[in-house]
Amino acid sequence: MTTDNDPLATIKMELLELEGELTRRLQKMDRSDSRPKMDGAVGRLTFMDEFQQHQMSEHGRRNVEAQLGRVHAALARVTDGTYGKCVRCGLDIPPERLEFMPEAAYCVQCHSRV
Repeated sequence: MTTDNDPLATIKMELLELEGELTRRLQKMDRSDSRPKMDGAVGRLTFMDEFQQHQMSEHGRRNVEAQLGRVHAALARVTDGTYGKCVRCGLDIPPERLEFMPEAAYCVQCHSRV
């Protein structure tokens, strides 16, 4: 199947690739247990360092989950024909923004207001 003539098919493929990449990242995070372990800590400072590493890992996980949610929403917009339109004001999202962030749901002006 060639997608040169169908830009939405190309976008959908890019979004599906991004979805796969994000899913793999989440699976990798699931395999690595970053929870601080009191029995492995030599002292309070070591435990606090492990706790900080765990917090940073959890923050990264939440970011990946949020991006994956935006990718799923973008795929739904591709399906229903609203991809590329701002979900707030309905205007076209600039192609440069979609190229940089294909899961973008808002134009730049509306994104700054959200």
